[in-house]
Amino acid sequence: MTTTDKLSPSSLPKTMKVAIATGFGDIDANVHIDNGWPVPAVHTKKDELLVQVLACALAPGDCRVLSGKTDWIQLPKGGHPYIMGGDVSGRVVVSKSSKFKPGDYVVSRFELPGPWGGLAEYKVVKESFTEHCPKSIDPITACGLTASTMAGKKIVAQTVKPGDRVLVIGGSGGVGSSVLQYAKIHGASFIAAVSTQEKLCQALGADRVIDYRKEKWWEIPEFQAEPFDVVVDMVSEGDWEKGGRHCRGISRKGTYVVLPPGVQSEVSVHGLWDILSLTFQWVWMGLWTRLNPRVPKCVMPDGLDLQNGDLSGMLKDVAGGKIKPVLDPASPFHFDELEVRDAICLQKSCHAHGKVVVKITDQDGL
Repeated sequence: MTTTDKLSPSSLPKTMKVAIATGFGDIDANVHIDNGWPVPAVHTKKDELLVQVLACALAPGDCRVLSGKTDWIQLPKGGHPYIMGGDVSGRVVVSKSSKFKPGDYVVSRFELPGPWGGLAEYKVVKESFTEHCPKSIDPITACGLTASTMAGKKIVAQTVKPGDRVLVIGGSGGVGSSVLQYAKIHGASFIAAVSTQEKLCQALGADRVIDYRKEKWWEIPEFQAEPFDVVVDMVSEGDWEKGGRHCRGISRKGTYVVLPPGVQSEVSVHGLWDILSLTFQWVWMGLWTRLNPRVPKCVMPDGLDLQNGDLSGMLKDVAGGKIKPVLDPASPFHFDELEVRDAICLQKSCHAHGKVVVKITDQDGL
């Protein structure tokens, strides 16, 4: 495997090691390592860079694509096999950009409707989804920031006001752990988390941690007496129906945050009708709650909408110690067939506590 201090555009190999999906469904049967995949070429587009990947963070989207439930919109045009993974940290190898030059240490988020292409030794990334990474943030940590930490920051900015009482369902996950921290920074007066990881969530700013195996947040007398102003639901397993819409534990004037598919929710999209049906459900749910004064507002912020400067600002938060990224204790996984499968199994379980990361390349010279 080539190390970063020896790499130059002229010394690029013709083939690379990748983790591919060869079909839908079972992980052991359909996830494999290929050592002879062609190294991708950078086209003439100004917004493309070729990056040598140092580490790749998994996301729920990886499991969603592998399941086949969203094949109509998320399976790459070439079909199977395709390279799994999306968010990466790496070194720029080829650049036609004035912003980036070969050797720069960067992070890059996957391009919608992915994620694809990250579990590989090299990846073509979009400049608009890429940012210089401070050297104080190691590659294993850095690759998980562009989607999850960035989404957490945007969700809080759009929904939490100073003084709000906030509940985060799924507080120890990749996005939820960032929401806890940004809610604290944003001035929330009280923060609770639904999670089995009490010590972790408390360290991230939670005043109270609710173990969903023992208690239901909407049944706790404390929260019925003093309801939440904002509930951020990263799990989407019926909490809106059981608590949110009945104003149990959340104020009628409050905000219930759910995310369209992109974090934990399960959907099936096999054609245009499925897209139209889902879109109608999301629009109607938001509209109905705005017109009905008896229920909290249900909102669906776009945590993946990147504007110029967003990534830079978030990376400064991390480098400055304002935000502590959370990696699942099993990370990083090695870049071999068995460990990549283990990483995907952990991501699929929805019980990862922080980001699930695969180390791709030796990280010399950082």
